[in-house]
Amino acid sequence: MTASYQEADAFFKPAPRAILFDAGFTLTFHDGARIAAYAAKAGLHVDPAALERAEGALRAELRETEGVTLRTHADGGHRWHQHLYRRLLALAGISGDSDRLDQVAAVILREHRLSNAWRRVGAGVREALARLRAAGLRLGVVSNSEGTIEQMLIEIDLREPFDVVVDSAVVGITKPDPRIFQIALDRLAVSPAETIMVGDSPSADVAGAHAVGLRAALIDPHGLYPWCSVPHFDDVPEFTTALLAARGEDRVPPHGASSAP
Repeated sequence: MTASYQEADAFFKPAPRAILFDAGFTLTFHDGARIAAYAAKAGLHVDPAALERAEGALRAELRETEGVTLRTHADGGHRWHQHLYRRLLALAGISGDSDRLDQVAAVILREHRLSNAWRRVGAGVREALARLRAAGLRLGVVSNSEGTIEQMLIEIDLREPFDVVVDSAVVGITKPDPRIFQIALDRLAVSPAETIMVGDSPSADVAGAHAVGLRAALIDPHGLYPWCSVPHFDDVPEFTTALLAARGEDRVPPHGASSAP
């Protein structure tokens, strides 16, 4: 999105009391070393750095289509994750026959369900969350996951900033169903008008948030969704800077923004 300062500021008014975040591809990302270790259990050597370098290509392949709801966890996430890890191996340059790579992807998925592999914390995320908490904002996570998000956040020392963590597998409701967002709002004791949702999925995060009356911002570092008409940011730190600037801190342009009045 190309926005003026006035447009960016308008998005943050009224000033929010709470921010909800998606987890994967927003706060945390695939940990190449952990996925490589899981692949090794299936007898396959994988370069962890190659897995992380393949992330941009993977996200481009998985991009959503305007008007189509992406339902990654309709079956608990099994089919989507199997495809995701299979394509990640291919995009990382791993060769082998299809059946063999399917088997390795299945092992990675099995291990991921035991210990979540989306645990590489995004650059600057810890600092951004600390800035938001210091500004007096309440924070929550709303994630389509497999029941492992809260434990993973504890293990990577990222649980403390959040007042609530809502995992779809735990509550039995998946985004974009508005009820999962309402659970977070109720636990935070805030209204939709006081809250912003931040995530990487136009259908799960943006449309789902809008369905319950939330404002929504899209994390879109690869420019995959020009058609999604909400503020776009490269990452959580950039969103944080824009939000705090709208509250009176030094102005730093949000992603794609111009300083023209």
